Amino acid sequence: MQMKKFRKDMKNLKFTVGILLLMSCFGLKAQTYNVAYNTISFGGVGVTITNKVGNGTTLNNIVLYQNVITIGGQQIDAIVRTQELSNATISTYDYTATSANASNNLPSFFSPQFSFASGGGYAVFKVQFILGGSYNNTTNTGTLITLQNVLLNTYDLDGNGTAGTNQYAEFGGFSISELASPTNLSTTYNSTLGLSKFRTSISANTIDVTDVRNRTRVTYNYISEFTTKVGAEGSGAAYYFLDFSAGSTFTSAISYAAPSLDLNTTTSGLDNVTNMIAPDVKNFTVGSSNITYSGPTLDNLKLNFSTSQILDGANEKILISGAISGGSVSLNFTNAQAIPNVVLGGITYAVSSTVLGGRSILIFTKSGGGTLTLAQVENLLDALQYQNAATNATKAWRYFNVTTLAGSFETPVAQFQLNIDNVLPVELTSFSVNCDQDYSIISWQTASEHNSASFILERSADGIEWFEITEMGGAGNSNSTLDYQYKDLESYRFVGYYRLTQVDTDGKQKMYDPIYTNCSKSENEVDIYPNPVLGDFVISISSQSAETVIIDFVNTNGMKVLAKTVAAKNGFNQYNFNTQELLSGMYYVSVQINDTHTIKKLIVQ
Repeated sequence: MQMKKFRKDMKNLKFTVGILLLMSCFGLKAQTYNVAYNTISFGGVGVTITNKVGNGTTLNNIVLYQNVITIGGQQIDAIVRTQELSNATISTYDYTATSANASNNLPSFFSPQFSFASGGGYAVFKVQFILGGSYNNTTNTGTLITLQNVLLNTYDLDGNGTAGTNQYAEFGGFSISELASPTNLSTTYNSTLGLSKFRTSISANTIDVTDVRNRTRVTYNYISEFTTKVGAEGSGAAYYFLDFSAGSTFTSAISYAAPSLDLNTTTSGLDNVTNMIAPDVKNFTVGSSNITYSGPTLDNLKLNFSTSQILDGANEKILISGAISGGSVSLNFTNAQAIPNVVLGGITYAVSSTVLGGRSILIFTKSGGGTLTLAQVENLLDALQYQNAATNATKAWRYFNVTTLAGSFETPVAQFQLNIDNVLPVELTSFSVNCDQDYSIISWQTASEHNSASFILERSADGIEWFEITEMGGAGNSNSTLDYQYKDLESYRFVGYYRLTQVDTDGKQKMYDPIYTNCSKSENEVDIYPNPVLGDFVISISSQSAETVIIDFVNTNGMKVLAKTVAAKNGFNQYNFNTQELLSGMYYVSVQINDTHTIKKLIVQ
């Protein structure tokens, strides 16, 4: 019995190590965590609150909340910074008790209490979600992560019983906001901060903190850094209650959809990341239908970037492809500099320029005023390009924040991230291996090459000891797509790994992540189709005999999320599944028949 248990433990260990090795080979990084609308707690059981700089009550103070939520075994922490404090005193940084003035308060709420001076005041808090345990006491930073599917309630937006003490709270980047019907709140837009402002229409105080008339709930598809401004228009005490959860039943809520913007619809997230070897031009967007909105019109398209990142002066430009007039804007513009109108697709766009607080901002609106249709803003967005015309461009990342506005609601920030002349001047777009008549065919593709001397291809059976099998010449300099291929005639029915290294003319080398192949003749053939999938899919198994089959679905964190045991007959078998039990993302599907494991990738859309 002990020997059987030992064999079983060893098989499970090998399977786990195999999954982790495959994750490494595919270059997967667990940076996005799905909250699935569960509670993020800023206090209560299991949450540790530590004052890092001050105690939160004065400007630039920092408080660390540890274990605000655990997702798939990963602890998440939160850093809260007091960024602005105007005409206000924070009497209690995060009130946890329940009292006559704070009924229904919970420890999980972030509940600052204020005393505002004459004329009212405000505070701005910035929340950053980081990997648990990654906080650096020297830099007061941590490893930023992205949370998916987050709900936030703001309660008790009322007054303190004195005329003119109307409270408000401001948020941005959400996809949906909800207000009660009837509600005491109105919504406007703060163009300075890029936040939607929810302001109460009453000065009276409501004892019930969670009174739906004074409540708003917003939904975030993605959130990493969160900024909120809370304030009141009159003097006296004011309480705020931020609840990162679904909250109590909100049956009377009316939803208001905000527009959403995705710069690369072929990948998860909102950003588009690319490399450039200057001089060259790159598009801001990839894919189609980059803007989604249920409303009829939009107000603008905005670019926001750090002024200091423009290192090559007038060589760095925004181009508008297809524009018949005003199709170029130098990115070293000054504050309020006159920018010519852009004429594109029969529409004339006015362009305003602002340089303030280290940020440069371009805003495209309809010339003469009025709104733009979704199609017009989409056309303008798709036409946006970044150009760097320098022959010796400064090697660095450029980050452009892109948003669009509809009334009081601005989209979450989507970033165009561009790395100019990365470590080696080769943009590798694919690296793959296929089996042909039991031999491995290795293929790779480059989008551009600069001073590229050669490619070294290596093979390994165990991922540890590597053998060079060929060195192929590079293109030197090229801005065109180039395809490379090598058939490994010494790899008959090979099972293992291939690794590619690029060498430039200066002798510098860049080694890419290895890829795995299995060209052996498996006794039990397994296939999944369709793949990628949204809805129903089939796993087919060709078995050599009647067997019991164990099918496990493992996510990219190495967690088993679904397990099925099925019976296979001798010959062809197929089993129907549905993605309703799986969240969007990548999975490894392990099919175990006796002592053999077959692992397949599954993409759930």
